[in-house]
Amino acid sequence: MLTEKGTLPIGVEYDGKTHKDFEIREQLVADSIAIYDDPDRAGRAVRNHAYAGVCLLAGQIVSLGEIPKEALTPELIMGMHDDDFEEIKAADKRLTERRNSFRDGR
Repeated sequence: MLTEKGTLPIGVEYDGKTHKDFEIREQLVADSIAIYDDPDRAGRAVRNHAYAGVCLLAGQIVSLGEIPKEALTPELIMGMHDDDFEEIKAADKRLTERRNSFRDGR
């Protein structure tokens, strides 16, 4: 599975530290299904597509500094600065472009 690494411009505060280095993986169908299988998130995701997108990105994050994987939740992502969120979305776009370039034979 392809992954993309990057560094957040501002970073996420967690457990008294600022965490900046991250890695995301490709989005899977399972990520979309998981949102609606989670009773705590499904209703909001149905009503709010932006929230569903945050849930998808949270599921794609492999690592963010030393933050435990189970703490990489949509709520943590929503507490990010916009610049950091944009960097993760840009990394996701780069990952998609890399995957598509393999298909195109580039």
